[in-house]
Amino acid sequence: MEDVLKTAMEERKKQLYRHQLPKERTLKNTLLALTKAELDDIRYNLNLQGVSQLKKAELVERLEPEILAFARHWFPTVIEEEQGCFQHLVEKGGLTLEFRDDDVRLDYLKAIGLVSCGMTGDKLAWYMPEEILAEYKKLDSGAYRTVVDTNTEAVRLATGLLFYYGVLDFDTLYAKVMALLEEGQREDFSFSDFVGVVLNASCWKELIVALPHGAKYCTLYNEAPIETAQIKSELDYKELHYDAVYEGGEDGYILATQAYKDLAQFLMRKCGKDVLEAADIVGSAAIMQLNEEPKKSVLEYLLTASGAKDEDADILLALFGDYANTLPLWSLKGHTLQEQGQTYLAEEAARPYRREKKKVGRNDPCPCGSGKKYKNCCLPKDEAN
Repeated sequence: MEDVLKTAMEERKKQLYRHQLPKERTLKNTLLALTKAELDDIRYNLNLQGVSQLKKAELVERLEPEILAFARHWFPTVIEEEQGCFQHLVEKGGLTLEFRDDDVRLDYLKAIGLVSCGMTGDKLAWYMPEEILAEYKKLDSGAYRTVVDTNTEAVRLATGLLFYYGVLDFDTLYAKVMALLEEGQREDFSFSDFVGVVLNASCWKELIVALPHGAKYCTLYNEAPIETAQIKSELDYKELHYDAVYEGGEDGYILATQAYKDLAQFLMRKCGKDVLEAADIVGSAAIMQLNEEPKKSVLEYLLTASGAKDEDADILLALFGDYANTLPLWSLKGHTLQEQGQTYLAEEAARPYRREKKKVGRNDPCPCGSGKKYKNCCLPKDEAN
């Protein structure tokens, strides 16, 4: 997988570095410098219909006014990180050599026609076409920065809600975010405004994934089973206070309960894992549990990834059971098994859990290492168990 990602990044950089910076950075010159395929990407992203058969020059003529109109509607959906990008470009006169060529978020801005790049000498420059820069400057004011602050907080809260609930339709997500924002922030923040902000954020940030009807958290594999479970559930969505939601919207957030800490510390102390390895193992097991993976698969993963010794396996699984009991589940609308009077390892409580062992034939060497055939060694004992 790493090799595939590395190859894709190298190919991306080749595409970026093949363009020359236009002498005049007008929108028309910017578009003319792009390939037909790149122009088609912009056309698709702007939902411009009936122009797929146009030649390049004709497509450029159609795209110019569409991109400007789109920019006027899109700039009010900006969040703080994007604004920082534009502010930097304004301060640099519309062109900068300081953006990293591995920042793939810039591809999003490029694919909607708001920024572009080109070589100047042996360096890659990113720039805003003059007309787009002018449109942005018209908006850049104290009032606009207030809008950006509200957008940013709304996205952070939406992310936190999805962290706990997994997936929400836009109506529910909007209502819950509005309930957490201050009264002044809710003024003039319509449903359509909110949806535009979330769609924009989903293209810029990795934590939110936009759906046709709503949004989901990035680690939710398949929303359909979770949505079905939520619909069938008689539970209300768990009530969450502002601080919990806001913290849940942080990049890389971990709900570090005592049960989480106990499990992670066991992996470090007994299985020789470092802090990051332990966090990765617990996090991966939690994602499997949140996605309603079969319990058997989750437990087998935990045993394999941890490398726990047989004598430590039962303790490890018991610790994970405690953690799973306190994990807010998407299928339970953010409630935990513990809150519902359930226990994750209820079926395993009466007997120790063991790894599945490879089936041994009667005439195979005994897995205990005695050198005898299995039928003449441990088979009678195993059959008795």
